[in-house]
Amino acid sequence: MLLPLLLFLLPLATAVILLLTRDASFRNLLVKGSAAVMMGLALAVAVTCFDEPVKIGVDSELLKAVMLAADFLVILAVCYYAKKFKRYSIALLGLVQFAIVAAFEWHMGERIYVSWDFLIDHFTIIMILIAGIIGGLIAVYSLGYMAQYHRKHAGIPDRRGFFFFVVFLFLSAMFGLVMSNNLLFMYTFWEITSLCSFLLIGYSQTNEAIHNSCKALWMNLLGGLAFALAIVLLGEKYYTVELSLLVNLGRSREPVELIAALLVFCGFTKSAMMPFSGWLLGAMVAPTPTSALLHSSTMVKAGVFLIIKLAPILGDNHVGIMAMLVGGITFFFASCAAISQSDGKKVLAYSTISNLGLIVCCAGTGSYEAAWTAIMIVIFHAVAKSLLFLTVGTAEQQLGSRDLENFDGIFNSMPRLSLCMVIGICGMFLAPFGMLISKWAAMKAFVDARGPLEKPSSMQPSRCFSSSSSTARRPRSSTGRSGSARSRPLSRRMKTASEGSLASNGRRSKRWQH
Repeated sequence: MLLPLLLFLLPLATAVILLLTRDASFRNLLVKGSAAVMMGLALAVAVTCFDEPVKIGVDSELLKAVMLAADFLVILAVCYYAKKFKRYSIALLGLVQFAIVAAFEWHMGERIYVSWDFLIDHFTIIMILIAGIIGGLIAVYSLGYMAQYHRKHAGIPDRRGFFFFVVFLFLSAMFGLVMSNNLLFMYTFWEITSLCSFLLIGYSQTNEAIHNSCKALWMNLLGGLAFALAIVLLGEKYYTVELSLLVNLGRSREPVELIAALLVFCGFTKSAMMPFSGWLLGAMVAPTPTSALLHSSTMVKAGVFLIIKLAPILGDNHVGIMAMLVGGITFFFASCAAISQSDGKKVLAYSTISNLGLIVCCAGTGSYEAAWTAIMIVIFHAVAKSLLFLTVGTAEQQLGSRDLENFDGIFNSMPRLSLCMVIGICGMFLAPFGMLISKWAAMKAFVDARGPLEKPSSMQPSRCFSSSSSTARRPRSSTGRSGSARSRPLSRRMKTASEGSLASNGRRSKRWQH
C-alpha cells in the first residue's frame, strides 16, 4: 500500500513545487531528483507486487470527496479555457459529463459497493514501468531541450515551470489511472490526462497550437462522456463500479455489451483510433518531449490499457468485432499514410497510430494469446517510439528541419544521435528486437483465435492488415449472448460474477484465469 501511494504522490508533490518555484537551477535539480526517485519507486512496486495481484480497498468518504473535488477542478479549468478560446462546445461537453457523474454519486453513492478500489496486476506493473521509467527519462531530457527551445523561439513566453508542472501532474494521473479498479477514480484520472494533454499541446500559445489543443480536448471529452455513461449504466444495473467485476460479469454471460461498448469507444478516442486520429497528429506542434509523452508512454497508452483490460469479454460479440474492425482499419490506413510522408514527426505519428490500431485489433479478438501480444507491442512500441521522437526532435533543433530528405550527412555531423536513431528504427522492424516478434505473434494470434475469427470472411481482412501494412512500412521507417441471464435474481447473478464463474466459457476462459 505504501509504495504505490508514494509512487502516486511523489510526482504530484513535485508538480506543485515546480509550479511555485522560479529558480531554474533548483527546478533542474528537482526534476532530475524526482525522476530518479520515481523510476526507483516504479521498480520497487514492480518487484514487491509481482508475485500476486495487490488489491487495495479504501472505504473512505474523504477520498471520494477529494476525487469529486478533482473532477470539479478539472471541469472548472476546461470551462475557463473554453471561454478564453471561445470554444463553448468544449465547456458544454465537460459540464454534461460532470453533471452525470455528480448526479450518479449523489443518487447512487450509498448503494454502490466496491471491494477493491485499486488493483495492481502484471499488466498494471508493466504500465507503471513504462510511465515511470520512460516518463522519467523524458522529463530529464526535457530540461536541456526546453532551454534550447526557448533560445530558438524567443517570441514564445518562457513557461518552463508550468510545463514541468503539467508533465509531472500527467505522470501522477497516469499512475493513478492504471492502478484504479474503481471506475469513478479511473474517470477522474482519465479527465486529468485529457486536460494535461490539452495544456501541453497548446504550450506555445500560437494559433495552430490553440486549435490543435482544443481539438484534442473535445475529442477526449467525448470519450469522457461515454465513460461517464458507462459508469451510470454499470452502477444502476449491478450496483458496482469495479472494472474487474464488470469483466467477471461479462465472462458469466451477463448482458454488459453496451457498457463495454461505451468504454471501448472511450478507449478509441484516447488512443486516436479513426476517426479520432486528428488530435494525435495535431500534437506535433508541441515541443518534442510532449510528442514523446503523448505518443509513447502516457496518453495513448491509457486508451489501449482500458481496451486490453476489457479483452476477456471481447471477441465473439459485437463489441469485439467493432474493436477488431476499427483497430484493423486504423492500422492499415495509418500505415499507408506513414510511408507517404517526408516529415519525420508525421512518419512517427502515423506509425504510432497504426501500431495502436494493431494493439486494439489484438485486444478485440478476446483471446488470451492475442491480448498478451497486444501487451508486448505496448512495451516495445513505447521504448522504440519514445527514442525515435526524442532523436528526431533533437535533429530538428540542430538542423532546423525535420524533413527526412534533409537528414543526409547526419551520421557525420551527429554520430551519437544517429546511432540512437538507428537503434530506434531497428527496434521497430528488425530481428531480434521485440516489435518484429510482436507482429509475428499478432499474426499467429489472429490465425489461432476462436470465435468469429474462425470464419474466413472475418479472418482474412485482419491477416491482410497485419501483413501488408507491416511490409509496406519497412522501407520508409528510417461478451457473449445474454441467454437466460435476465431470468435469474440479481443477487445470484452478482454472486456468480464475483466468484468468476467461468465454467460455461470453456477453454478460453480458463486461460484468462491464469
